[in-house]
Amino acid sequence: MLGGLTVAGMLPLWHPALARPVTFRMVYFGDFAPFSQQGGDGQVRGMFVEAADTILHDRLRQGVDHQAYPWARAQAMVRGGEADGFMTVPTPDRLSYVLASARPVFTFPMCMIAAPDNPRLNDLRQVRRLEDLRPFRVGHYIGSGWADANLRPLGLDIQWAADLTGAMRLVANGRVDALVDNAVSMRLRLTNAEFQSRLVELPNILATQPYHLCIGRSSPFADLMPQIDAVLATRRGGGSPGPVAKAT
Repeated sequence: MLGGLTVAGMLPLWHPALARPVTFRMVYFGDFAPFSQQGGDGQVRGMFVEAADTILHDRLRQGVDHQAYPWARAQAMVRGGEADGFMTVPTPDRLSYVLASARPVFTFPMCMIAAPDNPRLNDLRQVRRLEDLRPFRVGHYIGSGWADANLRPLGLDIQWAADLTGAMRLVANGRVDALVDNAVSMRLRLTNAEFQSRLVELPNILATQPYHLCIGRSSPFADLMPQIDAVLATRRGGGSPGPVAKAT
């Protein structure tokens, strides 16, 4: 041994890469198609999974395991060190226990849906800001950090469902007036027979959502973030999915 190096491989006796487990544990919301959806075979698929695989496996040569859970549980797993990362909106609460990529992997508009027979539909069409929702009953789902950070502080009348599909049913069944969430995911669900004649998308775009790759601060992979940022910095257009994330 010379100067802290092993003769055989000329590697430091301690190196972050040697201290890491073999597999990076990514967790996802299992009911968030087309971003992450758990199939009947138990496998999770979607745009977030493809993007994480591209960044971590293809670009950084890191083994990755993908698992789906209820969203609140998935976040708790990263907070508690049972999983290494997820892809989501980096709210202040999440940033207390994760590191977020400097650039988003995806940025999506958010849309609002309502029931076509809602007697207040014309009033809902006039909504231009989240603050304008105060007179209405609003639905959302448990574990939504975006709703916690943007809707709760407004003092809105919010009813909570277990997942996004459940929140859409609150609107369809007349229990709430509206739901604001990711436009891509909700538009996909609006094509389902259950919702085709019972829900409509309103033209109001009230916000956008930037989705970042996040790693738990206590994860042994936390030191990968500079490399992840370097990968994201090479994408076309600076903020569009480009070659890293297969998106439209």
